[in-house]
Amino acid sequence: METKQQLPNSTLVLIFGIASIVTCFCYGILGLIFGIVTLILEKKAKNLYLANPELYLGYENLKAGKICAIIGTILSSIYLLIIIGYIVFIGTMLPWSEVFNQ
Repeated sequence: METKQQLPNSTLVLIFGIASIVTCFCYGILGLIFGIVTLILEKKAKNLYLANPELYLGYENLKAGKICAIIGTILSSIYLLIIIGYIVFIGTMLPWSEVFNQ
């Protein structure tokens, strides 16, 4: 009888997924980075798990980390778009923009 081992990167996926939510309001950049890296790591670990599910523990961490990463990526994307829109809006309101409109 083989002992089950921890699925590689399952804890890291969970930590990065949570970090993507926590850092989503850091102008959206950090949350996007953590979220995308988490989704890539989760896919690789999931493929490894699905090849031999009887060998590994920690699939629950993968599922939870993926959900957190999706939420963090969506929030980060929305926040980043808001920041970009704000910069564009403020840029059109500055006095020097009138020079280019003449």
